[in-house]
Amino acid sequence: MTAYAGLRLLVVGGGITGLAAAWEASIQGAEVLLVEASDRFGGKLRTEHVDGLAIEAGPDSFVAYRPAALTLVRELGLGEEVVEVRGGRTVHLRTDGRLQPIPDGMGLVLPTKLGPFVRTPVLRWRHKARALLDLVLPRRLGASDVAIGDLLRARLGEGIVQRFADPMLGGIYGASVDELSLDAVLPILREHERTHRSLIIASLASGRAARAVAQSTSGSGGTTRGPSSPFRSLATGLGALPDRLVDALTERGADLRRHTRVDALTPEGEQTRVRLSDGTEHVVDGVVLAAGAAASADLVEPYAASAAAALRQVRHASTTVVTLAWPESAFATPPTTQGWLEAGDAPVSGVTISSAKWPGRAPAGVVLVRAFVPDRVGRLARGSDGEILDAVTRHVSGILGAHQPPTLTRVTRWVGVMPKYTVGHLDRVAAVDAGLAGQPSWTVAGSALRGVGIPDCIADGRAAVSRVLGSRKATAAAASPTTATPTSTATPTTASPTITAPQPTPERTPA
Repeated sequence: MTAYAGLRLLVVGGGITGLAAAWEASIQGAEVLLVEASDRFGGKLRTEHVDGLAIEAGPDSFVAYRPAALTLVRELGLGEEVVEVRGGRTVHLRTDGRLQPIPDGMGLVLPTKLGPFVRTPVLRWRHKARALLDLVLPRRLGASDVAIGDLLRARLGEGIVQRFADPMLGGIYGASVDELSLDAVLPILREHERTHRSLIIASLASGRAARAVAQSTSGSGGTTRGPSSPFRSLATGLGALPDRLVDALTERGADLRRHTRVDALTPEGEQTRVRLSDGTEHVVDGVVLAAGAAASADLVEPYAASAAAALRQVRHASTTVVTLAWPESAFATPPTTQGWLEAGDAPVSGVTISSAKWPGRAPAGVVLVRAFVPDRVGRLARGSDGEILDAVTRHVSGILGAHQPPTLTRVTRWVGVMPKYTVGHLDRVAAVDAGLAGQPSWTVAGSALRGVGIPDCIADGRAAVSRVLGSRKATAAAASPTTATPTSTATPTTASPTITAPQPTPERTPA
């Protein structure tokens, strides 16, 4: 018997978090009812195939060093579909009107190698001199959460903030580092200051340690492999992941419903009565709310008003993804970069050359480009699709040297769906959990609280099953102490994932 046999779980929301929760519950033996208000499952993971192109409407990759995504991919039999970035990672920063390579060893905001940092043209000499003042400055942090920008500006100066931290972190979270929470997004900086005082000294020490480990594991007498990208994707696009999940869940007998909303949740003892928009009612043992902060707040408010209030305090950003395709003949020299981040005023925050970055994204002789227009670029983000397309096409064409219009265009808008982990975010997460303490069989999962990356969402969705069905099972066991504890054929995820920031990438849209 599996861990949750005989229990029934409602999952609200059919994005990657909800599908992962449904999968975990299913393999643990629970009966699953999943409802999705829109006409499709998968949320922001959506791949369009046209004329040999694989066009991603949302995220195009996940990080390999957090295992949740790769683990799920392999469980679903998609392991052979995993692809790596072509030729490592060759992303640039655009500063002072020029594309400059990100210096070797540069992390999100700090160097792990001093030489490339000192030599990089991304920073002017006055920026470098100001940053190196961090080597002698005293500790600055108190106990309270602060904005990442406040700490970096005080220790390293404006150059690091404008030319590294804001482009890299802003591309992930859709917010300025002057809004983002240190403790929720980059808690390692607090640890760095505590242990080494200087952020640069701590980062250089971490880099040396990582390189020593890589050297020791490269094989006796062998050569170390050059740096490779941590990003992975699927050969036919990330849309294959939710598609396969839907198929696998259907095969397991899960009840998956599109065009269906939850009208009400009503506690009935240890269970919950659910009224759906299709007119049906159901009694379930646990509820995973994975449809976003606003929808979750509406559902829990009648019985957990403080949790609803905390959920509504999580701010969200919008972004627009613009996809362009040209024949290589449109360029005097076909692009060689895999993309860049903008470290200054521009109509976009970053650009990915998908055809250079991933195998199989475009036929030979075609250049496939994605550009990102978040709220923080200003007025253009609120313009019409035509205005955005014209501005982005001019900008990208000018940088890459295209001398004819693109042969294919797509504009995909994601409105109010990118959670911003602003100062005090961890307090809001704690308030949501505390507010739901009176309803232990309900939980909120997804990018609004515990991590924005695809692996974070998958891990949180799976952990949510243990949070709600685990409590229900424990209650049932206490009521029947002579009942044998069922054994599990799969190991449930029991711990909530910690909030940690993804590595810099210009293509982040919410998962």
